Amino acid sequence: MKTKKLVLMALFTATGFIGANFSIPGTTIALDSMPAFLGALWLGPLAGGVIGVLGHFFTALLRGFPLSLPVHLLVMLGMGVTMVGFALVYKWVPYGPLSKSLAALGTGLFLNVPFSLFGVSLVTGPGIFAMMPLLALGTLGNCVLALMLYQLLERGVKP
Repeated sequence: MKTKKLVLMALFTATGFIGANFSIPGTTIALDSMPAFLGALWLGPLAGGVIGVLGHFFTALLRGFPLSLPVHLLVMLGMGVTMVGFALVYKWVPYGPLSKSLAALGTGLFLNVPFSLFGVSLVTGPGIFAMMPLLALGTLGNCVLALMLYQLLERGVKP
């Protein structure tokens, strides 16, 4: 891995830590994943996955792991899978930026909301699905912001 990419990953992770401070009150739903979505598009799926895992770790750490460490480890795994799927779908869609963005947005929402919640529900029980509306709102905001920033960055700056 090139030094420049590693430094950018560290910067995106640090930005995720800052975003972790902007959350929906009483939850670990925050702007921690926006840098991961952006990093997945700009630096690649695996880099985005690492940024997503670390971003959620910092958010949960700031909140004292309210759902317990094992549950947050599952959420971190879900974040990694979400970022990889999000970036791969964006790269694989052969049409213009709008089609790519909509397909990636749908994938990000699916993987981060019902898919991840299903995995977590195996440990916590079905009550975790009560978080679905807030998690969907947070994911939507993070994805849309990342896609908008990516469109701007793609026009003028390359990693």
